[in-house]
Parts: sequence; C-alpha cells; structure tokens
Amino acid sequence: MTQVPSSSLVAVPWWLHELHGTHSTRRDLALVQGCAWGVTALVAALALAEGLPFWAVALLALLVVDIAGGVVSNVTPGTNAHYNASRRVRVVFLALHVLQPAALIWLFPGWAAVIMAVTVLTLATGFGIEFRGRRADAAPVAVASAVAVISLIVLTPAVVGPAPFIGLPLILVLYVLKVAVAFPVDWHPNARTHG
Repeated sequence: MTQVPSSSLVAVPWWLHELHGTHSTRRDLALVQGCAWGVTALVAALALAEGLPFWAVALLALLVVDIAGGVVSNVTPGTNAHYNASRRVRVVFLALHVLQPAALIWLFPGWAAVIMAVTVLTLATGFGIEFRGRRADAAPVAVASAVAVISLIVLTPAVVGPAPFIGLPLILVLYVLKVAVAFPVDWHPNARTHG
C-alpha cells in the first residue's frame, strides 16, 4: 500500500479526531466536509419542501451531516488509522450507532419496523466484522450485506407504501454504507498517517 507523504498531511484539531483522525490530507478533509454538508443541504431542502417542522429539519440535518460525512471519512487513511488504534473505541463507535435510528423512529414511527430491521442487519454486519477482526478482506462480506439491506430499503415502499419522508430511504442507505461498509473494514491496513 502506498504511504501518504507526511508533507501532504495536515494536523487535525483534537475535537475533530473522531471524524478525521489526528492527521489527514486537505483533499480528504474537503471530500468529507463537502459530502457531509452537500447531502445535508439536499435533505434539509427536501424536508422543508415537504413541510416538516423546523425542529424536525434541524434534527434531520444533524443526523445527515454525521452519517453522510462518516461514509466518506471512514474510508480515509486518517480516520481509518485513528479507529485502528483501539478496539474499545471501535466497539463504542458501533454501539453509538443505535442513536440515529432511534431518532429516525421517533420522527417517522410509521416506518419503525423498517428502520429497526435496517439497524439490526447493519449493526450485525459491523459487529460481525469487528469480532472476527478488522481486515481489508472483510470488504466483500460488508458490501454483500449492504447490497442485501439496501435492496430491502429500496423495495420496502412497494410492500408497505411510500416513505413518510422522501429523504428517509437515502438516509437509511447512507447509514448502511457508513456502519456496515465504510467503518468496519480496514481500508488502509499499512497506511501511515503521521510523522
């Protein structure tokens, strides 16, 4: 694996280590932030257009900025190395990802069963990979699981009716990509992220 030249790395402020690691490249920082805020703006605009109350739009924005940014962030060398340093931190990270679905169930109780199914399958994948070992060769398992769960999300409206918010399926797909694919796989096992 190609090493990231230390001259191209920038130090990340301590309060952003959970998102970007201790060091990252300007390109990776821009990609994470651009994706996080771009998707958040899209979801917020859709929520406002559908007439959701402002507090619900704000809550959705908080959820989406974390989820969308995390999809990209978790495959960068800086974030990957940060989480590789501690198994306990990885397990806590996965466990905390019951909070976003809980908020979505609170906002959209009509889709509670769907959201719970997506959450259980997604976390089962993440924890399954974690307890077998964070390895680059886990990528096919993670992606296969994500394909199955995303298929469930996409086909659900045909069975139970349309989503209560047009952006909900997108949020769930991003959640699956973040927690089942981007985070548990060790994308850069030999990457050097500082020094």
